[in-house]
Amino acid sequence: MHKELIAAKELQDRLGHRFQDPGLLLSALTHSTYAYEHRQEKIISNERLEFLGDAVLDLAVSEALYRIPVELNEGDMSKSRSLVVCENTLAALARRLRVGECLLLGKGEEATGGRDKSSNLSDAMEALFGAVYLDAGYDKACLVIQTLLSPNIKTAASGLLIHDYKSRLLELAQACPEKGKIRFTLLSEEGPVHDRRFTAGVLLDEALIGSGSGSSKKEAEQQASRQAMEYYQAAKPQDINA
Repeated sequence: MHKELIAAKELQDRLGHRFQDPGLLLSALTHSTYAYEHRQEKIISNERLEFLGDAVLDLAVSEALYRIPVELNEGDMSKSRSLVVCENTLAALARRLRVGECLLLGKGEEATGGRDKSSNLSDAMEALFGAVYLDAGYDKACLVIQTLLSPNIKTAASGLLIHDYKSRLLELAQACPEKGKIRFTLLSEEGPVHDRRFTAGVLLDEALIGSGSGSSKKEAEQQASRQAMEYYQAAKPQDINA
């Protein structure tokens, strides 16, 4: 726990807020498994802060989208907000802030790679936002959120923020059948049961146009699709069939 507390102190600078109440920071970084294992010490998990932070996050991102100079309709704002506040975006932000190294995890969660699980990282970010709100009020929480997520908010508003690359790639393939048929294949599966590593490939008429790796087949296919999209969008039918 000592190294996590040291990391948590450094996290405040990356987050952009120094906590007046360190207990809020500690709770925001406490996974339910750790709280359960230390229940006699009455350790509080981040689940309630996550609930609060989710609401604060929604409002702060909604306000930022509303104030963007380019006028967006309600549907555009809702879609953009959902992309910004989703698990993928928050987990990526948490990795950039190195939140994983600060998490307090139960032994089982630690052993199964809990420090880099997107769900844990996303939940921790929401809890941190909730903690900032309780520690310093909405204006400060809003400033922290909008500062950290500014690039994502602008990209989402422009329609360029994509998380489900596989679905997007399949949509493109359906719209351009003359380019050929897309299919996915598992290229390799390695590592022990508790730490598997999958590598997936995207085939276009049996030609490999993208590959990617991840801790699950789904993640590997998403990474492969992201790489394949660049080739697919630029390619012409004659390029593929040549």
